[in-house]
Amino acid sequence: MFVAGPGQSSLNLLTTGGLSSKAIADTQVATQQLVDAAKSGGFKISAEGVKPMRDALLDVRNKLDSLRSVQLNLAQVPKLGDHAYGHTVAAHDQKGASADPDSAARSLEQLKATIALADEALARAAGVYNENEAQTADTLTRFQA
Repeated sequence: MFVAGPGQSSLNLLTTGGLSSKAIADTQVATQQLVDAAKSGGFKISAEGVKPMRDALLDVRNKLDSLRSVQLNLAQVPKLGDHAYGHTVAAHDQKGASADPDSAARSLEQLKATIALADEALARAAGVYNENEAQTADTLTRFQA
């Protein structure tokens, strides 16, 4: 996942711009490798052992979901006056907040996707994924009948 450099705490990673699209993309690649390892049986863990990790991922996902209103605000152009300079700065601020590859909004979406991948890897490693998949298929079959 995210590894702080020498002399940099994990908190600093988030507050000093270390949570970039490249850092998240690198994490997604590593997480996909974890999913692939779990699919091939190269990564296994007990359901009891994986529970605290999956609970932590769920907690983070819920916290990210609670930031939804913040994400919506980032997409809006700030009101900085009714003059050309204010409009220019507002457009620039809005683009930086929600449209740029390293924007907060895009980073949050990428982080949510990475969390979903990590949860899949852990579920597969514990065998919970296949059980959940089978239960869902069974439920859908009974529901459609």
